[in-house]
Amino acid sequence: MTNDTALWMALHEHLPRKKWIAIADIYIIVQHRVLLDAEDLENVNTRSANPRWKSNVRRVLHSKQEEGTLLRRKSLSEDR
Repeated sequence: MTNDTALWMALHEHLPRKKWIAIADIYIIVQHRVLLDAEDLENVNTRSANPRWKSNVRRVLHSKQEEGTLLRRKSLSEDR
C-alpha cells in the first residue's frame, strides 16, 4: 500500500499553488504520479465502491489542513 509520504510528495510537487482544486482533479494527479498497488485498489470496505487510495488521499489532505500546510476552501455559509 502506498504510504502517506508518497501521496503527499506527489501532491506537493504537482498541485497548483494558491488555487483551489477539485478533489476529482487531485485524484487524477495521484493516478498519474503514484504507482498504485493491488492493496491501494481494493475497496475500503464491502459497502463502498471507493478504492482505498482515494480515502488515503482525503486523509492526507485533511491532516495537512489540520497542521496548516493546506487551506481549505470556505463554504458558502462561512462567507455570509
